[in-house]
Amino acid sequence: MTMLRLAALLALAGAPVLAHAQAAPAPAPAATPAAPQVKVEAITPGTGGKPPEHSYVLINYKGMLTDGTVFDQNERMPMALDEVVPGFAQGLVQMERGGRYKLTIPPELGYGAQASGPIPANSTLVFEIDLIDFKTAEELQAMMEQMRAQQAAQGQAAQAQGEATPAQPAK
Repeated sequence: MTMLRLAALLALAGAPVLAHAQAAPAPAPAATPAAPQVKVEAITPGTGGKPPEHSYVLINYKGMLTDGTVFDQNERMPMALDEVVPGFAQGLVQMERGGRYKLTIPPELGYGAQASGPIPANSTLVFEIDLIDFKTAEELQAMMEQMRAQQAAQGQAAQAQGEATPAQPAK
């Protein structure tokens, strides 16, 4: 039986008619490239927990290009994870407090096609990082409130002491 005759019989029987008896195979979906990832290597593993997203970290770091050129370094630097390039934040949340790490950030998660100061466009960034400590926004807020309360108490104590001290006669 020819394909045309089969299609006619199906049409008469009330079956939907297909243009071709066999559907062409669907094209295979295009392979999507894997999303760029940061690479975190422990030099000295930490043991004190990992910072959550949106937290604040205290770190020592040295930032370099792949040829070893140092473009930035700092000690005991506080940073908000929401205010750094995406790859830096993605790497830090994989580190543990007290550890030393090597972080490699592909250009797509760094500065991309935009140059930034001494960093050329499309640069892979390499960091050596000591994660000293971290705090969540809530922990920092509680610390700030405690400090304000202590300062207020000290101010009241100083004021009370000033009122209790008799004035010195002028000479």
